Amino acid sequence: MVISRALAEIFANDRLARSLAFRGGTALFKLYLAPPPRYSEDIDLVQTVAEPIGPTIDGLRHRLDSWLGEPKRSFKQGRVTLFYRFTSEEAPPLPLRLKIEINSREHFSILELAHRRFEVRSRWFSGTARIPTYTLDELLGTKLRALYQRKKSRDLFDLWWASRQVEVDLDRVAHCFVEYLAAEGHRVSRAELEANLAGKLQDPVFLADLQPLLAPGITWDLEAAVKWAFEEITPRLRGNPWKGIKES
Repeated sequence: MVISRALAEIFANDRLARSLAFRGGTALFKLYLAPPPRYSEDIDLVQTVAEPIGPTIDGLRHRLDSWLGEPKRSFKQGRVTLFYRFTSEEAPPLPLRLKIEINSREHFSILELAHRRFEVRSRWFSGTARIPTYTLDELLGTKLRALYQRKKSRDLFDLWWASRQVEVDLDRVAHCFVEYLAAEGHRVSRAELEANLAGKLQDPVFLADLQPLLAPGITWDLEAAVKWAFEEITPRLRGNPWKGIKES
């Protein structure tokens, strides 16, 4: 509920709605794939307009600080993060956190931005907003980039889960993946992505990431998800298949 209220508060503000777009796993499950099959405590935003970030941070804090308290702030190249820590209002009170991360360098989208109506109705808070975000295919393209660049099995799960719930254009997903990496100055072949994923399957950090996040009753098959990725996603990239580990 905290994330839902924060989203409604942020994007009910016209200036913030013009300057920011909602991205990441939380965006997938709040806007396209509800109810969420896994837990997420982060809000990932992208600064869509190339302008000083200060007024945007001030606008976010104006909407959030009055009920979440003062956040800790972190400034890194191309990224600003607000960390809120607070306690739940229910008894017994529990310590909670909310991280809001703003990508302040990718002022573009590969496909057209989308706008999704978002509504919150509860005894605690009610509100609506029209949230700027990315098409489902572009969100999944950035998920594929995340799968390639970091060691979190949640990224593979999100791709696999989405493909089982709704119609996904995997050609567009692969196209967005390629274009985002090109914007960073990288080109990734089919073999490179396959080798990258195969290597992660031996990594305990990658393998342990998802399980604590799954909602009650949600299960997944890692081997099936990997097989799906090798059959449905990686062939859409340029080049030949990965030939596997070479024996010395």
